Amino acid sequence: MSVLKSLAALSIASMSVLPLAPEVKADDYQKGFYGSIGVGSGTFSDLLLVGTPFALAFDPGFSYEGSFGYDFGKHFRADVSYTNTTSTIVTDNEAVFGSIILNGYLDLPIEDTKWTPFIGAGYGATNVDAVNLCTAGGSDDCTDDVATYSLSGGISYALNSETDITGKITYLGFDTINITDDGTSVDVIESETLSVHIGVKFKF
Repeated sequence: MSVLKSLAALSIASMSVLPLAPEVKADDYQKGFYGSIGVGSGTFSDLLLVGTPFALAFDPGFSYEGSFGYDFGKHFRADVSYTNTTSTIVTDNEAVFGSIILNGYLDLPIEDTKWTPFIGAGYGATNVDAVNLCTAGGSDDCTDDVATYSLSGGISYALNSETDITGKITYLGFDTINITDDGTSVDVIESETLSVHIGVKFKF
């Protein structure tokens, strides 16, 4: 998790050097569509092996996110996002998680600045691709589509009326993942990903 912590600290530090802006007027909170893209790092939760005290430890890997949504004004917006995160275990085998989520956000603009913290929640589905983790040559079905919920938070800085820089942390919690490895059914319960993205939001 040290890479995620470092990215989070970097995003906060990089945005902290931006100057405070003049007072934000009421008409700066415009309604309309927006899109965003972000890149960073994410990791899958460590997996406990059933019946043993051992766990499979996953390392952070590359993660990206894109979204399209509508801003209802000063405090509320909603979007549909796609997040893709790759995470590896010590053998360098990787699992890939592609999530489509419908999100709702509460924006909390700081008056007299162009800083806007936000929190969000969402629900959707994730395609889990664990092919590289399964035993080669067996009777396998190492992908699954599972229900997913999302919790997120971050902060944005308005460069101008149409463009924001964003820093965001996203937690995705998964329903039970079921795969078949070499003819054996494996259930993965209470798993999740955690990702950190730095990105840009464009208002149309």
